[in-house]
This record gives sequence, structure tokens and C-alpha cells, in this order.
Amino acid sequence: MKKNVDTPIDILELSYVIERDSQSGDLARTLLQQGHTLYEPDPKFPRGLRRHLPSGNIELGYWQDGKFIVAEIKPERESDK
Repeated sequence: MKKNVDTPIDILELSYVIERDSQSGDLARTLLQQGHTLYEPDPKFPRGLRRHLPSGNIELGYWQDGKFIVAEIKPERESDK
């Protein structure tokens, strides 16, 4: 796909759209539907993360030696690995 690099981008408008879509959950839903994996801090698990997978699985875990170590799967489902 060829990108038009000559078209200016309104950075303020782009940041507004990203903030709006992020707060509404639309951005996360769109990224998950496209097959992306999302991470967020888990407030109940010090230094832990929640990994949101495109399948709908949410895994709790942490990074160790470049790998995500799953400590728990919510809801109880098979891992997507």
C-alpha cells in the first residue's frame, strides 16, 4: 500500500481522536479485532500485567527473560499460545 507522505497531519486532531477512542474502549476493541495483543498494568498484581488477547482471553502475568510468564488466565480458558 502506497502512503501519501505529502498530506499534512493535524496532530491536535489526531490526539483528540486517539484520546476519545481510548476512553470509550473503541481503540482497544479495534486493535484486538485486528489481531493485536494489548498489555496493561494489573493494579492487584505488583509489577504484573494483564495481557488481552484477540480471542477474548485475559492472562495475568509478567515479563521474564524476554518471555511473558502467565500466572493466571481469566476467565478460565485455554491459553492462546
